[in-house]
Amino acid sequence: MFRILAAIFLSLSTLPAAADEVFATYAEYEAFVDTKIKNREFSNVISRLGGADEYTPQQMQVLQGQLRDLVPYYLTNADVAKRVELENGFAQEMRIYWNDKNSYLYYYALLHKRHDGVLVLQFSINTRAEPILGMF
Repeated sequence: MFRILAAIFLSLSTLPAAADEVFATYAEYEAFVDTKIKNREFSNVISRLGGADEYTPQQMQVLQGQLRDLVPYYLTNADVAKRVELENGFAQEMRIYWNDKNSYLYYYALLHKRHDGVLVLQFSINTRAEPILGMF
């Protein structure tokens, strides 16, 4: 029960985060997200993708702890499971992270490729696939 509640809380709480940083390239964005999520540095992902001004340091610490409890082992694999190209430089993607201990984490992003780089407009992290798949 705690696992589901924490995942739902995190998913709902990260959605409204406003974009903060433009990545120079898609590859730079991808390397950042993959490295941080695989290493379970969730607060870094949330902060850099727009949540820094949405949460107090204490709330960020709670989110970090909740996700580390839900995903107790480092994630060794990553791949894009679904990507939908929209118009005018917009795209949606679902990335899945996993390890050999049957830990899975699902990540959603709404991206905008602009003349100055790639911006994450919205993102969500969840331990269940359904909420993320429902965003497409």
